[in-house]
Amino acid sequence: MTPRRTHLALAALALAALVGGVAALRYMPDAGSPSPVRSEAARSAWSGALPTGLRRMALRIKPGAFPPAPPPVAAAPAQEPSAEVAAVPQGGDGVEGSVSFPPAPPPARPEIVEKPTPLPPSRPANLAELADKFAETAAAPAGQTQTAEATPAAPAEVPAAAPTLANAPLPPARLQEPSARAAVEATPTAQESAPPTQVARAVEPTLRAAPEDAFQQEAPIRFGMGDQVFVRIFKQEGQLELWLRKSNSRFSLYKTYPICKWSGRLGPKLKEADYQSPEGFYSVSAKQLHPHSNYHRAFNVGYPNAFDRQNGRTGGLVMVHGACKSVGCFAMTDRGIEEIYAFVEAAMRAGQREVQVHIFPFRLTEQAIARETGGSWLAFVGAGGNYQHWTEFWRNLKQGYDIFEQTGEPPVAFACGDHYAFGAGDSSCRRIAGW
Repeated sequence: MTPRRTHLALAALALAALVGGVAALRYMPDAGSPSPVRSEAARSAWSGALPTGLRRMALRIKPGAFPPAPPPVAAAPAQEPSAEVAAVPQGGDGVEGSVSFPPAPPPARPEIVEKPTPLPPSRPANLAELADKFAETAAAPAGQTQTAEATPAAPAEVPAAAPTLANAPLPPARLQEPSARAAVEATPTAQESAPPTQVARAVEPTLRAAPEDAFQQEAPIRFGMGDQVFVRIFKQEGQLELWLRKSNSRFSLYKTYPICKWSGRLGPKLKEADYQSPEGFYSVSAKQLHPHSNYHRAFNVGYPNAFDRQNGRTGGLVMVHGACKSVGCFAMTDRGIEEIYAFVEAAMRAGQREVQVHIFPFRLTEQAIARETGGSWLAFVGAGGNYQHWTEFWRNLKQGYDIFEQTGEPPVAFACGDHYAFGAGDSSCRRIAGW
């Protein structure tokens, strides 16, 4: 047998087996419950699952194996079927029915309940009569008042539909004349006849005008180049105070500058090269200014002064200058000396002949002197210095320190041998002056 005939034979056997299985399912006895295959929907699904060519061959072999489905029964309008089976009559192709689902019905529209519109209030039938009564009340004499009891009874013509309106109290009459208003106010009422009660009243504060000098304050002093200059230096605190003064006024502190470096210990300078910064009262003239110093700007404080020379002290070139290193001088940094030097130079150009420079070991109070000279209990706990030999010298400096603290005016110092004198001196004293 040739291969082609073999294939055709196998196809025929397979087709015969398939047709036999379909026929067996079709005529299988019922077991008490309807078989899903025997239903029209199952047969349609089963036939739809077969290939189209095989289904045509099966129908040609055994026509009528699948009888045409009955026409669909029209559903009632009120019922909504879950699925509709549309049957197509068998034609030449033998296509059974297919399952389709209808679209969901549109949502029910809410029922609109119309609310009844409220009717306007009824108009009283005796409106004209009420208007006449209001006119009569307005024209009543000044001494009479309208009350509910004095209102005349409603006439018989008033209909029974508005009995409450006829018996209601009328509104108070509008007073047209001042005399009528005064008569009404003079009529005692129930509240006025009651005993008086005390009512607390808030006490309003009494406002008083501000004094004339309340807003007249002295304007702050504005310093400028050319003002008179006074300088104080405190070694222990490391501070330089720059005081300025306008004409016909007292000195005022302009600024306190920190001293970057000073050398030595507390106490005056005694000799050259002792690396000690001086203490005492000095004066600076124009000759002592050094605008081109090796330390930016500088001015010589005037050591040794007359007092130093009278007491045999030597040395020189003690400056207030820039930078931050010192060998007996007071270094203020370049930025600090720039401003200090500018004020000193401007004051001398404006006419100030000398600038006084007072140099103190610290702020000369009695407590500070006692602390550093051992006259206080702090010396026993190591909180003070050991400068007993400078006690008399510092107390002498304190005299000039106190004069400025009390008067605001730097005193004129005189060298009188072993001490300073202030304000005046005898013939043996010499005034401390610049070069």
